[in-house]
Amino acid sequence: MNRARSDGRLLPADDPRVQRLRVLLAKLSPFAAKWSERAKNWHWDVSVVRSRDARMVSLPGGKLVVYSALLDRAHLNDDELAMLFGHEIAHALREQVREQLGEQRVPLGAVALSRLFGIADLGEASTPMPTARLADLKFDATDETEADVIGGDIASRAGFDPRAAVTLWDKLAALARSDKSGGFIAMHPYSAARRRDLIKRLPDMLALYAKARGIAFDQLPDYDGMPAVTTRAKGH
Repeated sequence: MNRARSDGRLLPADDPRVQRLRVLLAKLSPFAAKWSERAKNWHWDVSVVRSRDARMVSLPGGKLVVYSALLDRAHLNDDELAMLFGHEIAHALREQVREQLGEQRVPLGAVALSRLFGIADLGEASTPMPTARLADLKFDATDETEADVIGGDIASRAGFDPRAAVTLWDKLAALARSDKSGGFIAMHPYSAARRRDLIKRLPDMLALYAKARGIAFDQLPDYDGMPAVTTRAKGH
C-alpha cells in the first residue's frame, strides 16, 4: 500500500472521489444479500486506482476496483454510478468471474492484487486462476442481462433512479468509441437490444425505486427527459 501511495496509483481514503464511491457502496451493499447468502459475510470496499483506462472490476468477496479515468472521463452522476456499481456487484454475486476464470480456486491476496493493480491490501477473496486475467474478462449477453436485472434491483431498492441505467450505458458506449481498446464496453457489450431491454424493465424497477423513496409511482420526478408515468405506460 505504501508503494502504491508513493507512486500515486492508489487514491487515498480522503480523496473526494474515493469517499463518494464508498458512500454509494454503503447504501447499495445491504441489498446484495438477497441474491447470495455468501454476500452476508463479505466485507464490502472500493478502491480507486489512478489509470488512463475507464474500467471497473468486481472481485468475489465484495471488493470493487475502479480505474480513475472512469470517474474523470465519463462524468457519471450518483444514480448512474449506483447502477454501475449494482451491475458489477451482480457479476460478483453470481460468481460469473469465477465461472470465466475456471473452477480451480486460489487465494487472491496482496501479492496477486499488487501485480494487477499496484496495490497490496485490498483484502482477501477467493477466486481461481491467474488474476491478470481479470482485466481481460468479457461477459456475454446472458451475463449482462442477469447483471442488469440484479444490479437494477439492488440500486432501485437502495433509492437510486433505475432510468439512470440507460444514460449510464449510453455514456459508456460513447466513451468507448474514443478508446482503441473498446474500454468498458469491450468487457460489457451494449447492444440496441440490451438498451431496449433496460427500458422494458423500467416499470418494475421504478416501482421499487418509488417504494424506497416513500412516494407514489406517479409522483416520481422526470429523469433526463424520461417521465415515470410515460415509461410505465410504454412498459405495459
